[in-house]
Amino acid sequence: MRFAKIFLITFAVLALVGSSVWQFWLKEQMAFAQIATAYVAKQTCSCRFVAERSLESCLVDFTQDVSQLEVSEVPERRAVKASALGLIVETASYRPGLGCALDPG
Repeated sequence: MRFAKIFLITFAVLALVGSSVWQFWLKEQMAFAQIATAYVAKQTCSCRFVAERSLESCLVDFTQDVSQLEVSEVPERRAVKASALGLIVETASYRPGLGCALDPG
């Protein structure tokens, strides 16, 4: 009985701490990462396929540190993919005459 009571109290405290961390820190960080990956994918696609610059020179344009993002080119689709720790992935594709736009989904 005593073990069950200690277990329930420990579980409740850990749940409270975990939900607080999510609410006040992780949720905001995840939202920022999603916006950042979408922005980097679209801007890099435009730089790469509209301005016809190299991928390396496009990455120098960002004023914020984007070293945490993995940016790669998908040449057969004329697209750029940006990934944040493999959890959030955004892709922007070039369409002739229209420029670059984020892919749905």
